[in-house]
Amino acid sequence: MSRLKGLVALLAGVALLAGACSNADSSESSPTTAKTGTTTAAAAEKTRDEFVALPDVPGVTDKEIRYAVVGTKEGNPLGTCILDCYLDGIEAYFAYRNSEGGIFGRKLVVNDVLDDEVANNQVRSLDVISKEKSFGDFQATLLATGWEDLDKAGIPTYAWGIDAVGFANRPHIFPSLANRCPGCYRQDVVYAAQQAGKKRVASIGYGVNDASKTCTNGTADGVKAFEPETGVDLVYTNDHLAYGLPNGIGPEVTAMKKAKVDFVTSCIDLNGMKTLAQELERQGMDDVVLFHPNTYNQQFIAEAGDLFEGDYVIALFRPFEADTAGTAVEQFEKWMDKEGSDQSELAMVGWINASLAYDGLLAAGPEFDREAVTTATAGLTAWTGGGVVAPINWATAHTPYTQDDLDPKQASCPALLHVEDHKLVTVGPKDKPFICWKVLGEWSEPTPSTFE
Repeated sequence: MSRLKGLVALLAGVALLAGACSNADSSESSPTTAKTGTTTAAAAEKTRDEFVALPDVPGVTDKEIRYAVVGTKEGNPLGTCILDCYLDGIEAYFAYRNSEGGIFGRKLVVNDVLDDEVANNQVRSLDVISKEKSFGDFQATLLATGWEDLDKAGIPTYAWGIDAVGFANRPHIFPSLANRCPGCYRQDVVYAAQQAGKKRVASIGYGVNDASKTCTNGTADGVKAFEPETGVDLVYTNDHLAYGLPNGIGPEVTAMKKAKVDFVTSCIDLNGMKTLAQELERQGMDDVVLFHPNTYNQQFIAEAGDLFEGDYVIALFRPFEADTAGTAVEQFEKWMDKEGSDQSELAMVGWINASLAYDGLLAAGPEFDREAVTTATAGLTAWTGGGVVAPINWATAHTPYTQDDLDPKQASCPALLHVEDHKLVTVGPKDKPFICWKVLGEWSEPTPSTFE
């Protein structure tokens, strides 16, 4: 029963991570072009082909560096492709690097794929630990019950970053994005409302756990804080919706209608957003614009017809709709095609995780082991994965923070998209799809940005 409650809480909290903040120095995050800052990895490139025998390092042979992949497939309550799509991205990245000769005289390989069936993540993680056949581990799970064990075992683990609690203060767990502040003020919400010409905002979320409430109320507080400068006002808040909206959302939409809401931001999942949009339409409020934290899914958007037309969507990486030339997204598209795999959000998450695993190896050097890779990865202080994500400082990316202890150098660089003719398009220049604020929580006009 406790696992079920944990899963419901996590699913409700998936949307909490959509702020796309960067914990790199704002001076690096806000310019129109920024470098990765991974100077250690760049300097190590000359040792990439150097072979050193490592007979005592688990999962490393003279020919291969082996990784396990653990993820959710059977029993997935979201009904989306998780494990298979995630694996596609990892294998595409490995194929890309292996085509260049691999690293340190070895190929990167996936040697074990384990379905945790939602509830068995700890069991599968303990399998990885006990077998000692994998150097590192990749994880795309909905219930991260095994991450504490993996961290204690010192296994470099690269994960889908939807569980901020799971990777908080665990130095061997590297998520696909830095630890977020669900309660921090959100400029992107207010900016999207301005772009839509809307003034009266509702902030809603599930009431299943404290994190969801924190997200809803933190966003609401941000709207109120920025109101004197923006004219965008908060007129409705609801932080106690039932997860999945099993009884619909009719009374809540009626209350929004009474409050003359014209823009809704949420901390709920994509299916919940569809239910909300349908109810708004039913009550004659189809001119209300929605801000989607978890709907970066072109197929889902297209299949919804006019339901999401005019809405705004956040992407947690450089969106496929942006210009990709000169970034690693270009290689992602190329190698996904070569491998015969479909592009998807989870495939990109797998690619991002595999990219960090490779860069950590490279930074550690040819005489690497698990701890050396963990330490070297923590030394990547403005990592972008080749322009795929806003800069991440892995020295601090595991540390949670709040609005009260916000680092003044904390930047915010989401990728924002708009639904037009049933398709997602970037807001602003396609070659600079990230919109950056120098300091998270302070209002200013954003700077269109790109990263290398």
